[in-house]
Amino acid sequence: MRRFIRLLGLVALTSVCLPDAGAAAAPIPVTSLGSDGPGTLRTAIQIANSQAGPDSIEIEVTGKIPLENKLPQIEEDLAIVGPGPGNLVVGRATLGAMFRIFEINNGVTGSLTGLTITEGNSGAGGGILNRTGSLTLTRVAVVGNESVEGGGETPTGTGGGIHSIGPLTLRESVIRGNRAASAEGSVETAAGGGGIFAFGKLTIDRSTISGNVVEALGETGSIFAVGGGIDAMGEAEIKRSTISGNSVLAGGAGTTSASGGGIAGNKVALTSLTITGNSASAAEVFAANLYLADSLAVRNTIVSDPEGGGKSCFGTLASGGFNLDEDGSCGFAKSSDLVGVVAGLDPILKNNGGPTPTHALLAGSIAIDRGNSFGDTTDQRGLPRPSNFPEISDKEGGDGSDIGAFELQVPAPVGTGGGGPVLVSQIPTDRTPPQTRIVSGPPRNTFKRLAKFRFASTEPQSHFQCKLDKKKWKACANPFKHAVKPNRHLFKVRAIDRFGNVDPTPARFGWRVKPIAG
Repeated sequence: MRRFIRLLGLVALTSVCLPDAGAAAAPIPVTSLGSDGPGTLRTAIQIANSQAGPDSIEIEVTGKIPLENKLPQIEEDLAIVGPGPGNLVVGRATLGAMFRIFEINNGVTGSLTGLTITEGNSGAGGGILNRTGSLTLTRVAVVGNESVEGGGETPTGTGGGIHSIGPLTLRESVIRGNRAASAEGSVETAAGGGGIFAFGKLTIDRSTISGNVVEALGETGSIFAVGGGIDAMGEAEIKRSTISGNSVLAGGAGTTSASGGGIAGNKVALTSLTITGNSASAAEVFAANLYLADSLAVRNTIVSDPEGGGKSCFGTLASGGFNLDEDGSCGFAKSSDLVGVVAGLDPILKNNGGPTPTHALLAGSIAIDRGNSFGDTTDQRGLPRPSNFPEISDKEGGDGSDIGAFELQVPAPVGTGGGGPVLVSQIPTDRTPPQTRIVSGPPRNTFKRLAKFRFASTEPQSHFQCKLDKKKWKACANPFKHAVKPNRHLFKVRAIDRFGNVDPTPARFGWRVKPIAG
């Protein structure tokens, strides 16, 4: 599939001299919420740009900084520290003027901590544009920004929240509700990275990417949308994070395709992620949750609930083990992987503790204690991992961690004062498999080539896997329909309950399709 190679030249890259080495200057205080003038963020950045060497800005006020126009480009190494994303917002004063909020120049090492960035609007990087600098975000919320382009031969809106050509690192941050959109290109219409478009190395830990959107709409040529949450053009390492409810949409009269509602990427390594409820909509859909042209490894990760009619996964996904794939499209084949089973996630993304929202594991989830932490000692929320229930047997080779970003905590013994939110009665104990029966099927001898089967399970909320003749087991709909050639055939179906227990004695049905006399 065509990707955005041309985007490296999308933003003009101008060189600057690196700052001289030396002792760090005293922090520059921000004492005013004004857009301009003494004590404002704008003035502090101007001061930092005017003096050699690394600087820091400490924002001492709380509330919203309503910008009348774009902040100065950051041209020297700079750390900006705010009082917390819930206490300080940097955004536009009015929605009439369109400009991005922060821009980091070539070669600059920058960091942003403890603030919310919102209402930015630009063609590449609505909230933040990092050129070839190195940028780190810690406890930052990038919310409600847009990258929009339209008209011309090849409009390309990228990085609704963040567009980064240089290295980008996110820690304990939220990228939510951003939008990258393009419309009406005469030759091609493309959009990518609703939350993040990253050309350089991308590193994400303990963060949430949710509700971001990519839209490409046109009437001629190729129309494609990529990476609703993240479009990683370069190498990416993402762990202990949630990618949820993002979407890609390509529509119009042209040739439309959509890929990676949650993540689209090239060389991507994923560890302990919860990727759920992302969607892709177009004439040609490649993946609702995860599109990887080349994965370095996917480990201890949940991929579930694809939306928009497409499958969860597409591309090359190298399993590192201990993954859970609900619809069986990711190709995970390690003995420790769980395929075609229900994840058992709370569908609501919410505050379950820690700095970023998560999807909790429900009591009875098959993901509990079936994973491997791969050396991490906490989950996305910062709570201990593993937290191992003695009643549940660990997966062979695992350490009793839960699969995904969320670790369900074992309640402390009565009387310790550290009980936490989980009750003993919530510990999953059901390991009884369901039983499957075939309700209806074709005649035992028939000329009809279209076979249709209906089946049922003894346990509610079960799903099914089917096998026809010598083919492999695959997740299947109920009823199951399939066209076959004249011959003898054997159909098998097995139920899998909501706890992941598989019927060990699948239901069977044999029949013969007779050839029609010529």
